[in-house]
Amino acid sequence: MHHTSLGNTGLKVSVAGLGCGGNSRLGLGTGASEAECVRLVREAIDLGITFFDTAEAYGTEGILGAALQPHERKTVVISTKSRMTKGDAPLTADELVANLDASLKKLRTDYVDVFLLHGVPPAGYERALGTYAPALLREQAKGKIRHFGLSETSPRDPEQKMLQRALKDDVWRVYMMAFHMLHQGARSDLFPHTQKQGVGTLAMFVVRNIFSRPAVLSETLRQLAADGSVPAELANSE
Repeated sequence: MHHTSLGNTGLKVSVAGLGCGGNSRLGLGTGASEAECVRLVREAIDLGITFFDTAEAYGTEGILGAALQPHERKTVVISTKSRMTKGDAPLTADELVANLDASLKKLRTDYVDVFLLHGVPPAGYERALGTYAPALLREQAKGKIRHFGLSETSPRDPEQKMLQRALKDDVWRVYMMAFHMLHQGARSDLFPHTQKQGVGTLAMFVVRNIFSRPAVLSETLRQLAADGSVPAELANSE
C-alpha cells in the first residue's frame, strides 16, 4: 500500500482509504451484520489501509470505533463529518459541537484527525465560515480535532463553486470533493490551487455503482451525450 501526505496537515495516509458511507455503508446497506462490517474494517487494516472516512449521517461511526483497537489509534487517520442542518433549520454552533462530541463517543476516541462539514452547498458557505469555523477552532484548541475542512455536495454544486470560494480562506485544511472518470473539473479548478496552498484533498465518488453496471453506464453516457455534457463518441464506446 502506498502512502502520501495529506496536504500540509502532517498526516500520512494510505493513498486508498476505506469509505464508510455511500450506498454500501460497509455492507449495512446490503444487509450485512455489524460483525461482518467490523471484519471488513479489520481486513482493510490488514491490507495496509490507514485512512477511514465516515460521518454522522452514515451510521457507521460505531462500527469503525468497535473495529479499531486502542493501540492502533495513532497509526490510523479517522475522518468524520457533521451535517449543517437539522430538518430545514441550520444548526447552531453549539449543536455542531454536540455532533462532534457524539461522534467522538461512537468512535471511541477523544479526537478525530479530520472533521468535515458535510455536503456544504454554495449558499451555506458563509454560515460555515462565520458561524462554524470559529466554533471548530475552539474545539481544535481543546484537542478534539486535529484538522477541519469541508465536503461538497456534488449534485447541487457540479461546478464546485463552494470549494473554489473556500480557497480564499485559509482556515480550512482539508477538502473532500467529487472526482471520477466523468467528473474531472477539479484538475483545473481546484487541484493546482490546493497543491499550492497545501490543502489536503480527499476524492469521493471515485468508484460508484454506475461504473460497475455496464448497461446503466451506457445509458447514462447516451443521455449525457444527447444534452452535450460529454463528447458524442463516449455514447458509442464499449
